[in-house]
Amino acid sequence: MAATIGGGGVSAASHTPQELQAEIKTFVQGKHATFGHKLTLEEHARSALSLLRTVPAARSAVLEFLQGIFDEAVNSHILQIESEGSGTVGPNLDPVIQEVCSVLLGFVKVNPQAWAPLISAWSIDLLGQISTKYAGRRGVPHSSSLNELLQLWMTCKATRTLMDIYTQCLAAMTGSSADLCVDALLDTSVQHSPHFDWVVAHIGSSFPNTIITRVLSCGLKDFCSHSSSQVTESHVPKLASVVGILGHLAAHHAQDIREALLQLFHVSLSEGKQEQNTVPFLLELATMSSMLLRVITTELVDSLTADVLNQLARQLSKGRSKADMEGLISLVVHLITKTSSGCQKVLKFLLDTACPMNQKDEVPLDPAVQQTCTVILNTLVSDLQKLVFGRAQQGDITEILFLSELQAHRTHLCQEMLLVNGNRQWWLVQILRLLGCHLGESCAADIVTFNLQHAQSQQQLGLLLELLEGFQCCLPDVTGAAVCRCMDSLQTGTLNNTQASRLLANIVHLLKSDDTGKMHFRCQLQEAILLHLQPMTSQLEHNCLQVAAKAMQIQAIVGLPAKPTTPALIHTCQAAVRCFFRVLHDTDLDEKITVIQYCKVYLSHLCGVQLGQTLVIRHLVQGVQDKENAMLFGADVKDYSSADSSDSQSSLLQQNIQLGRSSTPTVFHAGVIGKGLRPKADAKQLPTDQVTASCQAVLDVLYTCTLHEHHHAAIPKHEEDRMDTSDSRVERRRISSSGSRTLALLVVELVCPDVIQAPTDWPDEEFTKYTVERDLHITRRFKEHPILWDILKLVAEGKTALCHCAILLSSVISTLITHWEGSRSSVTADTPWHLQASCKALECMGEAHLLPAPLGYISELFHIVTPYEVALLLREVWKFMVENPPSPELYSMRDITGRPIRFFNPDLVRKHLAVVLSILHSNIPKLGHLYSRFQLQ
Repeated sequence: MAATIGGGGVSAASHTPQELQAEIKTFVQGKHATFGHKLTLEEHARSALSLLRTVPAARSAVLEFLQGIFDEAVNSHILQIESEGSGTVGPNLDPVIQEVCSVLLGFVKVNPQAWAPLISAWSIDLLGQISTKYAGRRGVPHSSSLNELLQLWMTCKATRTLMDIYTQCLAAMTGSSADLCVDALLDTSVQHSPHFDWVVAHIGSSFPNTIITRVLSCGLKDFCSHSSSQVTESHVPKLASVVGILGHLAAHHAQDIREALLQLFHVSLSEGKQEQNTVPFLLELATMSSMLLRVITTELVDSLTADVLNQLARQLSKGRSKADMEGLISLVVHLITKTSSGCQKVLKFLLDTACPMNQKDEVPLDPAVQQTCTVILNTLVSDLQKLVFGRAQQGDITEILFLSELQAHRTHLCQEMLLVNGNRQWWLVQILRLLGCHLGESCAADIVTFNLQHAQSQQQLGLLLELLEGFQCCLPDVTGAAVCRCMDSLQTGTLNNTQASRLLANIVHLLKSDDTGKMHFRCQLQEAILLHLQPMTSQLEHNCLQVAAKAMQIQAIVGLPAKPTTPALIHTCQAAVRCFFRVLHDTDLDEKITVIQYCKVYLSHLCGVQLGQTLVIRHLVQGVQDKENAMLFGADVKDYSSADSSDSQSSLLQQNIQLGRSSTPTVFHAGVIGKGLRPKADAKQLPTDQVTASCQAVLDVLYTCTLHEHHHAAIPKHEEDRMDTSDSRVERRRISSSGSRTLALLVVELVCPDVIQAPTDWPDEEFTKYTVERDLHITRRFKEHPILWDILKLVAEGKTALCHCAILLSSVISTLITHWEGSRSSVTADTPWHLQASCKALECMGEAHLLPAPLGYISELFHIVTPYEVALLLREVWKFMVENPPSPELYSMRDITGRPIRFFNPDLVRKHLAVVLSILHSNIPKLGHLYSRFQLQ
């Protein structure tokens, strides 16, 4: 046998056949062939090494024997640890082990291509056997304690020597030979993991780049060797070993692993069977390691340009059946659901590929690529639905990583959903629905709130309703939570005027939706808003009238809570009336008439509560007399600001310093002594049509607030239709007696605050000389605020209520009598206000049945007779009122409509008609056609 062992052994020709035979006999029998004594372990080991050098056929037997030597050395080391170092246990094999190491490494150095694969496989397999065999010994740490386990085995001479042998073999091999060494490492890892992990950790830290690259290469080869048509169970553990090794190296070599994976992917774009399986191989690895999945989702997705995608489409379509492609798509979807980082990037990539928003790429996408991404997205939505709702039914609270990671991007997803359309929009809606259902009410409420604040069209609000339909099945309180967030954002001022107006407008649109299928949602929305009366009321006083108007619409539709608190009711009444007057002031507000009608409806809701009715009527009557509102209703508001501007701008300190004058300026109606006459004040007047519209609006509101019936709940459809229709469609109802009485008492209180309790009797004529100042004050208020006559006429519709306004009527009539008696004019038209006031006073009294029918018609004569005759007629009315004082108890009868009326004795009436008839006789040419109206029936 002249051949050498791969060119690295000692030639057999240097020994005679007899010597070789004796050496073999000595090794096999364990006794010296010449002397016959039993060999010691050291001698036996040297005999084995001698055979390894000279007899190639004995290679396997010798290596097997050497395994026993190393095993014995390890056993001695473990026993010494367990005996806590009390003494040497077993023979000292360190010299033998060192000699074995020298011989084996000598073989590798002489001929690495022949010896390195053999010896590396032997050493690494032996390390795996030893790690598993001694894993359960008392002195060996648990496999999870990797650092302690590594420290133990590296202090053992035998295992450290085996590790050195393997690393030297790995360092000596290059190219494809290194794959053999790494393949042995993978095989051993498969068999002996997790006890073998310390070996992988040590070798990987010594050769990170080599191990990472070669492990991936070997794993890919193994994956390719088990095609889909010849699947066996062997490749699954090999993949697990690859994942395990990379997992050990990830802590300190994550960047190297990332670069190796990207390099492997880019190399796979070339043609070849192995390259065609690279992407499936990477996907399989990702299913077994979250770290590798993270690399794919964060790094690999960025490499998927249009050109790369087209190449992948061509590559994956070759030699694959439809079932294979479906399996690959299912694997991709499974990985996406497990992704915990880069989810938004992955989703955006899929959406951009399936439905490109722009075609700026120089390379157009293959239609097959778009179709595949469409299938992936549809499958992803379907799988997520199964995961979310399936686990909800089973009570499983396992987290879906993909949805959990998308939570931080929900705002971006909502923005994109509102901007796109088609399939892209549908996918985003479904994902947002699943996101809210999986992550709970807080996340779902955030999604609903964002869409409420940013939706700008009916179509976008339709998307919101779709989201709510998806949330309702598992989150029934999401509407209330969303409304709570909206109210918080309105109160804290985080929204600008445009955003706040859009939010409230969207709520109005949802509340007025005609879709019967959304009735349940509308009810929930109304109930949620009713719980936030104070925040909504604060919006009525918003500095932007558009916002306040939208808030008023919401309040009108929703109504009041069943039992509002007194402080809340007081604040709401005040804010609502202020908002009403602000709307009347504004000339640029869109849909002003509609907003006024909503104000009327909401104020009517407030008047459904007794305290609310009193407060609303008080604020309305007081508001029409306030200086800032008076011009709206035809009041003659004089502006003295320009006249007194010089004084207003002077400093009080400077005036005190000026000691030149010792006397105090005296102020008269004509001016200030020393400053000249007071400049004539400017009277501000609004256009007549605006004044008329404002008066009609406030009277309409007052009328509504005094009706018998008031609704608390949301406005029914027929009520909304009735708000802004013409009088021909609205049946005018009678005001309630309590409402008209409240209005009358408040008018008296606010016009003449000095009157503590309004008397219902009519004073004697002699008594009027004691009330001149009060009478002038009341008359001046009626002159400054003409709308007070219209309010009195409204009170008169309540019949008995006008009795409480007797003090106002008597004061005005007393002043008018004095005026007409002292008038030097020949016709009443020379003093138009007094003429109108006289007519309106008697018209109100006639409407309320304070005067009988003939006397109630006296006002028809005033524009024809002389001022003195008007005074005579008014005095006759005064006498009649003294004899027949107004009192609600005297209205004992009802007319055909059921309204209360007062019966007057004809004899009493006839007595006071004498003066009237006398004046008619004296002016018969002009008043003859009216004579019949003043005859008692």
